[in-house]
Amino acid sequence: MYPLLRDGDIVYIKKMLMYSVGDIIAAEHPFRKTTIIKKIKTISNAGENPPQIELEGLDDTESEDSRSFGAIAEDAIVGKIVMVLNANSPSTSPLHP
Repeated sequence: MYPLLRDGDIVYIKKMLMYSVGDIIAAEHPFRKTTIIKKIKTISNAGENPPQIELEGLDDTESEDSRSFGAIAEDAIVGKIVMVLNANSPSTSPLHP
């Protein structure tokens, strides 16, 4: 999620009851056994179960996101990124995309 996050940063994740467009979240990658960090671009079928979530990275040229793997189900979301411990700084800071 460069430039917002850098290698070595520690993120604090909170499971939420609802997510909003613009939230930075951690989610299970739909095809790989890994966790990804992306921004919620759209939430469609919000009245249906499960809603479909489109994700986007901040680096358009390098990011693998919903443009390549499609929308994800809400249950693939691990949680919202609420705080970051920067690898090059001893303090924590709230996440502000």
